[in-house]
Amino acid sequence: MRLANCFKIAALGFVAGFHVSVFGQIDPDVKPAPDRPKPIRIGEFHSFVADNGLKVFLVRRADYPKFRISIDANLPSVFDEQEPELRDILGGLQSAGNRKYSAAEVSHIEKYYAATISISPRTLVCAGMKEHADRLMPVAAAYYTAPSFDSRLVDSLVAAKIEALSRKKAPHKKSISDNVMGYLMDSLRFARELNPKTPKEESEAGYREIDSKAVEGYFRRYVNPNNASCMLIGDFTTEEANRFVCRYFKGWKRGPAVETPTFKKEYETNYPDSRRIYVVDKPGAVQSRVVVSWPLGDAYPYSDNEPVLEIMNQVYGAGYMSNLNRNIRLEKGLSYGANNNLGLDVTGGSCNTIVMVRTAETAYALENILFEMLRMRNELPSEQTFEIALNGKIGDYARSMSRLNSPAIIGFGLLREQYGLPDDYLARYADRLQAVTREDVMKASRKYINPFKCHIYITGDAAALRGTLEQYGTVEYYDARGNRLP
Repeated sequence: MRLANCFKIAALGFVAGFHVSVFGQIDPDVKPAPDRPKPIRIGEFHSFVADNGLKVFLVRRADYPKFRISIDANLPSVFDEQEPELRDILGGLQSAGNRKYSAAEVSHIEKYYAATISISPRTLVCAGMKEHADRLMPVAAAYYTAPSFDSRLVDSLVAAKIEALSRKKAPHKKSISDNVMGYLMDSLRFARELNPKTPKEESEAGYREIDSKAVEGYFRRYVNPNNASCMLIGDFTTEEANRFVCRYFKGWKRGPAVETPTFKKEYETNYPDSRRIYVVDKPGAVQSRVVVSWPLGDAYPYSDNEPVLEIMNQVYGAGYMSNLNRNIRLEKGLSYGANNNLGLDVTGGSCNTIVMVRTAETAYALENILFEMLRMRNELPSEQTFEIALNGKIGDYARSMSRLNSPAIIGFGLLREQYGLPDDYLARYADRLQAVTREDVMKASRKYINPFKCHIYITGDAAALRGTLEQYGTVEYYDARGNRLP
């Protein structure tokens, strides 16, 4: 027993000595040197027209064990749709399954194979392990190759819709007092669409005209391979992708060509020429919601300036360690969090800094927001702040590319031709982020961050705020009904 104890003590001494000798040499105050960044492997991009007429965008990921296929039918957009009732009934039929598989059977197969099979009038999605494709794809494809137009179910869905509409009270007309700040912000938007369309509303009369033949006609007219587009992600060559699509959708009948309406969206701009503050009264509020908003002018999707704008935003206000959040939350404790939303769109984009603070600290918080905007224009970001922002953005991008349903990949596939993007756009994007410098961020900030020409929207107790905000710009006060206060 004594000898055994000696062996135990000796073993413990060896482990302890090993622990000290190995881990005692690590200095916790010394930052480890970063590894060389590895290239982001997204896959090969190919596009072709399958033998059945389906336009296919293929993202090939060699040796990837999963697959994802999504098909977008060329239904009219919501604003152009003149038959919303038919679209709604078609959705109800699809939610019940198809002629080969009921909704319960589809759900069971999804769960059994840990897969995704979803359907709507506009989109069909099937995703799972590639080795299970022979079990999953026939189920998904049946929505298009064996759709159900059961007349009794159509009549039941129509009757339920008519009953629901008849019981529905007259729509409540929102008065301006329901959301006066929303109306105010909308009226002062920097860019607005000229003559926006209003979607056609469902009606009892529209539903009364529907039968199974009408729904089938709607389906055959729009949901057919020669009018649809497909995105396929997985380990497929172009030839394999063509065979894959044609094999499972062999029974999907072609339909008439649908003429896609062409129209040009036009916008009017209303850029601010000074700093203006709008306060909507919320009597007795203990907190204020502060939004600082300004236009960017030429921040379009997929534009050359997108990488530097993303890094600039990360340094300024997006993320936990941004200048804005570090100032307002971590250092001063004015809020649970401050954030800046960067929007890139066809109107030229905009930024919105948003923070919730105590009423008594509203003016102080606004002062610090304006200070951080000025600091972005006048100071180079510190090396540490810049590295955190850059590495965080590249890390987020790399993680987003690893998902089969990555919005970036799907969006790229749908918009690649519209924007004339090269096939290696996504693969090179991380390198473009990596090429951004601190000097680039400061230069971009001087162009795109403008604390002197912005709109500031504050919802809070006007009585408590009055007199504290005027030093920052012209202030207009409104009551809860939208009336201008003296």
